[in-house]
Amino acid sequence: MELSTVSDIPALDTWLKEHNLNGHWNHEGEREDFQASLWKWDDIHGGLMKAAELVPMDATGRRTVQMRVPSLHNRMSNTIHMSVQCVMPGELAKAHRHTAAAVRFIIKGGEGAYTVVEGEPIKMRTGDFLTTPSWTYHDHCNEGDEPVMWLDGLDSRLVSIGKSLGNPFPEDRQPIKNPEGFSARTMGHARPLWMTSEHDTPPFRYPWEETQATLETLKETEAEGDPYNGYLLTYTHPVTGGPTLPTFACELQLLTPKLSTKTHRHISTTIYQVFKGKGTTEVDGQVLEWSEGDIFVIPPWAWHSHENRSDEDSILYSMNDWPALKALGLYREEGKD
Repeated sequence: MELSTVSDIPALDTWLKEHNLNGHWNHEGEREDFQASLWKWDDIHGGLMKAAELVPMDATGRRTVQMRVPSLHNRMSNTIHMSVQCVMPGELAKAHRHTAAAVRFIIKGGEGAYTVVEGEPIKMRTGDFLTTPSWTYHDHCNEGDEPVMWLDGLDSRLVSIGKSLGNPFPEDRQPIKNPEGFSARTMGHARPLWMTSEHDTPPFRYPWEETQATLETLKETEAEGDPYNGYLLTYTHPVTGGPTLPTFACELQLLTPKLSTKTHRHISTTIYQVFKGKGTTEVDGQVLEWSEGDIFVIPPWAWHSHENRSDEDSILYSMNDWPALKALGLYREEGKD
């Protein structure tokens, strides 16, 4: 089509498309907004166990089941990502590293299950939270007799704004350079000031026993929690005391029996996993009914509230990209009266 023959907007749009151009008047139609979505644990677990039968570790490197929002095609959000990984008894997930930072929330741990991050072994027990900072070598091993499963959380979509890099370790396994608990002892609250980590964020383990004790203390001493989230804990950065990682934060919240939170919204994406209990989350009028193991995502700037309809506590694990948005000066939030 010759530009001189263009006489209306549809023809102009066609000409622009032929030349890999686009008019701003068509911009709104290209936005990749998405709705809240929920994945049931029975489906996730069933697919993961079938993969354990059919997909050998050597063929995949990491055996994970990934969540997908239909309108986003190949991902579950525009910024952060969650999947569920399984390592069977006797298996090794080979060592590699990448620019994307990763976290692990252990759904089912066990004796003999551990990850090695930059030469430091870190055990995996149910309810533990572990960090694998950007550009750190890591491998996973299950020397126990039961399958081990955990949630992988990554900032891979944020990293892809630039260029995502990665490479394997020269061997399948890293050599052990430091004893178990090394980072916690040298980068914790009482630390040797002459020692520094070569990584801005050191690998770290947040044991479930300590997290659970904090939740119980809050229940005993605080009459009310956060009006929008109940008793909300953030896994803080061990060195700075800030968010878990520079790009995203990981949190755990407890909703007491029959609790209904207030409604709010924020310009950040939140991905949840139901660690314990059952209830509902209403997102822009859409009601998500969740129970133990389920995973759901709330898109940015969507009104939402939680309700624990049971007679027992419910606990939600979540990851949220608010640190990246705050660093860019883009974060906003507001509550509904």
